[in-house]
Amino acid sequence: FLRDCGAETFVNFASFERDGKLPYNRRSLFAFLTLLPSCLWTDYLLAFYINPKTALKKRKLTPVQLDDFEVYFKEMSKDSAYKFSLQFEDLKTIGLDLSHDAADLPVNRPKNRYTNILPDFSRVKLISMHNDEGADYINANYIPGYKHSKEYIATQGPLPETRNDFWKMVLQQKSPIIVMLTQCNERRRQVKCDHYWPFKNEPVMYGDISVEMLSENNESTEWIIRKFRLGYADETQDVLHLNYISWPDHGVPTVNAIESILQFVHIVRQQANRIKDPIIVHCAGVGRTGTFMALDRLMQHIREHEFVDILGMVSEMRSHRVSMVQTEYVFIHQCVLLMWQKKKQQSVTSDVIYENASKT
Repeated sequence: FLRDCGAETFVNFASFERDGKLPYNRRSLFAFLTLLPSCLWTDYLLAFYINPKTALKKRKLTPVQLDDFEVYFKEMSKDSAYKFSLQFEDLKTIGLDLSHDAADLPVNRPKNRYTNILPDFSRVKLISMHNDEGADYINANYIPGYKHSKEYIATQGPLPETRNDFWKMVLQQKSPIIVMLTQCNERRRQVKCDHYWPFKNEPVMYGDISVEMLSENNESTEWIIRKFRLGYADETQDVLHLNYISWPDHGVPTVNAIESILQFVHIVRQQANRIKDPIIVHCAGVGRTGTFMALDRLMQHIREHEFVDILGMVSEMRSHRVSMVQTEYVFIHQCVLLMWQKKKQQSVTSDVIYENASKT
């Protein structure tokens, strides 16, 4: 039933299906799957749980050998990327059937930036000393990564009324890294995210938690790196805040932006390799957040493998948080093409795919 699959676990999902029916208790199986280490195979089982009548019939394994990836990409890109659009259509329903009862509570509705991006079974629960309804709620989900089943926490851009909960989550999850993929305001007036950290170096209280900005490095024109120190009672925790500020205001990054974004992903991964607690990632909603996580996972995967399954990986992320990755789906493929080309160019096997990153 289970066997090791590199750093992950292989699940023989074919053993579950008998004449198109699931012979086990679906709720128990679903709970079991959510505890498994990250593995693309588990996504197909999760999809089966969500819609057992159609999921396995419609879904196909989609690994592509990287030696064939350039030809594959050109074929998929024909006719205004028509085949990519067909693939993306298959993703749109994943996760929509999952319940989000906590998010729908009247006390929690104002805490959601968007009415259609709501956490479900994998939501992060805040620890509260009070039993008030909604006290444990924050719009955030655990997302599996390349190495761990809870490698990331995907959350929305904090609202003014949720910034205290955001810092509570950072502290309780012991997250040493926050990745922010938006500016607070874009297109001049559009508010993407609350300015949830201090403007100056003086500590600011967010509920019971003090946050002090120790440093702010804006030497790069494309990202800003900040260091915070959190304080609660007698405890302190240092947090690295990596803020990518060059995502275009309109639409998807261009091909010219690939180098910059991959460099940023690499810088984050360098820091993340030193930790074991979840990385908190947010934009305003889910598009950029999902794209960052996909690229980070793919960068690690390509280091050790010569195939990719981008459709399967995005499907898995969407089974944990709805709508992860939006219009950036084709852009992710463009990034993979460059990552693979760079790997082939290396004359000696290296521990990294993307080099020449600025040191932090």
